[in-house]
Amino acid sequence: MADKLDVETSTTGPSISQSEKGEDLQQEQQRTQEPPHPRSHFPKWKWTGTVVLILLASMLNGYDISNVANIQPRLYEAFGRIELLPWIGLSYSLANFCVVTLARKLAFVFDMRTIFLANLVIFMAGSAIAGAAQSMTMIIVGRIVMGVGGSIVQQTCYSYYAVLATPAEMPGLYGLTGASWAIGLVTGGPVGSAFAENAAATWRWAFYINLPFIGLTSVLALFCLPSHSMVSNVPVLDRLLKIDPLGIILNMAWGVLFTIAVTFSGAVWDWGSSPSIAAWVVFGVSFILWGVQQYFCIFTTAEDRAFPIHILSRRDLIPIWIASACAPASYAITLYYTPLFFAFARGLGPLEQTVRILPFIMLFIVFVSLTGRLLPKIGYYNIIYIVGGSMTLAAGAALASILDVDVSQSQILGLEALIGIGVGMNFQHGIAISNVINKNQRDRVDSLTLCNMAQMGSISLMLGVAGAIFHNVGHSLLIDALGDHADRYSDHEIREALSGVSSKIWQSEDPIVQRRGIEAVSEVISREFYILVAFSTLCIVCGLSMKWERLDFGSKPKEKATST
Repeated sequence: MADKLDVETSTTGPSISQSEKGEDLQQEQQRTQEPPHPRSHFPKWKWTGTVVLILLASMLNGYDISNVANIQPRLYEAFGRIELLPWIGLSYSLANFCVVTLARKLAFVFDMRTIFLANLVIFMAGSAIAGAAQSMTMIIVGRIVMGVGGSIVQQTCYSYYAVLATPAEMPGLYGLTGASWAIGLVTGGPVGSAFAENAAATWRWAFYINLPFIGLTSVLALFCLPSHSMVSNVPVLDRLLKIDPLGIILNMAWGVLFTIAVTFSGAVWDWGSSPSIAAWVVFGVSFILWGVQQYFCIFTTAEDRAFPIHILSRRDLIPIWIASACAPASYAITLYYTPLFFAFARGLGPLEQTVRILPFIMLFIVFVSLTGRLLPKIGYYNIIYIVGGSMTLAAGAALASILDVDVSQSQILGLEALIGIGVGMNFQHGIAISNVINKNQRDRVDSLTLCNMAQMGSISLMLGVAGAIFHNVGHSLLIDALGDHADRYSDHEIREALSGVSSKIWQSEDPIVQRRGIEAVSEVISREFYILVAFSTLCIVCGLSMKWERLDFGSKPKEKATST
């Protein structure tokens, strides 16, 4: 009996061990098994077409930010209203920022393809309104409509990357999209100027030119863009009631009110006057109401509120979101005010201004693409913010110190090139990084919303602040510089001179007046670069606050070819 028991024990023991080994082997195979490709359900050519139309949409979005930069004198000649000139440029980027939370909520209500196509139509309608406008107000309205459509289109593009691209592909795709956006941004000024100077086309074609490109994007979307839904199984009406309309309206309100307060105070209303005080008070109240409404979920729920407050508890992501605002602000200030310096201090036309900004643009495009390609290999994402921020800080501080009438052109071009490298290293890469850190699809979209708000908010709000500095500080410097000659000119004529439109100051035959005027404008433009100093310092601090970790972007899964 004992021998039999020994035999049974010896035979059953190895059997259990082999079973355990089999389970361990199966678990190991599951761990090492290549993850399924997120695009395995549709053909490769459709994804290629999707990427092409996303790049085209991004280029259009960039173009429409800057296409009015050089046509404002023509708009002033046609319609007057110098107090509204800053809003010609601001309206588009401000609308981009104000509807980011709306775009996030729509992603959970409708199919993404439907959202994309519907907002292309809105984009097209805005272009037609602006092109056919008979007043300055209608141009601004048209650009607001364009900004709404363009923002939701862009957010939807990023959402497609978030749900359909692999972690290894994301940095390269976002880098390529950022480069495409930059190409549109740099071509907007000269293209708009070329139309404005053409008697047959006129400035209206700076807006009408959008229509054929939007049409091409729509055709590509119809054939290539896949349907993808993140909606719950509830009726559309019920989903619409959960988009938190109060939160969205308050978010739009404080953004618009801040821009009104900062652009009209000093330029239109005297500082300390009743309208100026009222504008700042109403802005402050609306901002506080928005924060309270979102935090305490008034007329909404924690799950349905427009702004994803819940994700702010992610301390690993907070520095990435803040850093996402730094590069766009530095980019916008450099792109807008460097050509302005060449226009005032050197008397260059739009095309010559564009040539002088090319070192900045070209190196930005190269490094935003290169960083996107190298990031999965490097893994340590905090490095790009520390190094890029340091380069922008050094160049921005140098420009703020040396920029004057007599500075050499080579110095300016060299420093702007350095800014292009620094900004390109950390522009828009936060979206790809947060997408890799977040494994949940909803968290990716929420994090994308915060990155987009940081990016578009820094562009629109900082352009408003920079415009206020230019017109208020520039007004004081110009009056001081003119000295005894200031009495010859009205306040309106001094405002005209700062706006770059025809003014008696620039038409004066007195070389002293012209020289002093140019020196004053050069001085205020140099002060704009302190904004770069502030944001690049913040970028470095964010980089140092990030985890020192090697992020695993993973390998690129093989995409199975399909025939349909």
